Amino acid sequence: MGWPRDIVVTIAGTDYTTDVIDAVEVNMGARTPWEQTVNGSATVLLKTEQPDIEIRDLITIDVDDQTGTPVRIFTGRVGSYSTGIYDFGPVWTVRATGPLTQAGRRRVGTAVPADTEGDQIAELAQAALGIQWQEAPGTYADQTLTWAGFAVDTSAIDQPGLYDLAAITDTNDNVLDALALAAYSGSGWLYETRDGLLGYGDSTSRENTPAADYLEVPGSLVAQSSWQSSTSEADLVTQATVTYDGGQVNVEATAALAVYGRYQRTYGTSLADAGDAATFAGRQLELQSAPRRMLAGGIRTRVDLATDDLIDQFLTVERNYGVIVEDVPTYIAADGVYRGFVEGYYWVLDRYAATLDLFVSDYSLSNFGLRWAAAGPTPWNGVGASLTWQDATEALA
Repeated sequence: MGWPRDIVVTIAGTDYTTDVIDAVEVNMGARTPWEQTVNGSATVLLKTEQPDIEIRDLITIDVDDQTGTPVRIFTGRVGSYSTGIYDFGPVWTVRATGPLTQAGRRRVGTAVPADTEGDQIAELAQAALGIQWQEAPGTYADQTLTWAGFAVDTSAIDQPGLYDLAAITDTNDNVLDALALAAYSGSGWLYETRDGLLGYGDSTSRENTPAADYLEVPGSLVAQSSWQSSTSEADLVTQATVTYDGGQVNVEATAALAVYGRYQRTYGTSLADAGDAATFAGRQLELQSAPRRMLAGGIRTRVDLATDDLIDQFLTVERNYGVIVEDVPTYIAADGVYRGFVEGYYWVLDRYAATLDLFVSDYSLSNFGLRWAAAGPTPWNGVGASLTWQDATEALA
């Protein structure tokens, strides 16, 4: 099948595919592993006299796979539209955003009890995306209408989570800020799914990705200009202070202090326990107590030149996707193979070509030690009762 493939744009249930001119752009996720709440967006240009479009209309973008089945790559709401008159007629520019935009316009509203981070994020998702009382439709004459029918789909959120967080008592907090803090405190990753849900991957979700599920990208598809790296003093931390619900903890990287001197940074969390705060601090020092080479931009991939099977895989990309890029320069990866995870991505699609910029982070940034809540019952089959968790973590991680 190759390229081109059908790109279907639907707004408020109306198919505008034949009106689309120029490239369709979709921008999702973050640019670095340190970012949490970056809302997705899409831009579509339509050549039409008067489209039936309103603010907050649902917009979806699909691309056919090799069997002709549409695959959703973006779901959002119209945020703005404008028009310009050209020699060939009017052109409408429609811009849409993902669910995190709505979260940024709402308050928490009701107190959220102390809980693990996944469960807190699921409750915050209701405040972010659920229908509020003032927004409920109709005159309530239809007695079959129930409040439960407006529940938010939390199936993309890892629950219950792995870290205990303090209660959220300030109901005037911005929901987007509260979501970001909960995800950050849990050392996980917040994202928007292709079908418009709010997702969260906990701190062990990435390293539990099976090797067979990694997206393997041949180096021949990657633009040479993509291979830019940077190493910065600004990323260096040798003393970490972590604030948590009960105060703060301080942890130093003794060996790094002797080499680089004191680089202090404070990390604000909503963690409930001092032990978790110390673990959080230790993790930050593990990642930042020595200069680290980072990719300085997106990996631009020529999707239209890929095999049909690989194009189909590209269409399903989301944040937290495992990725292996082959034949990379040795100054990026000594063995010529880059292994990491997708933080964000940028589609440019038209009838002639398709490119996908993958913003990735190195695998080591997502490699956490296994936590008790993530172990599950299977690893303990046949294990003696005298085995302690401290002795087991090395074997299980």
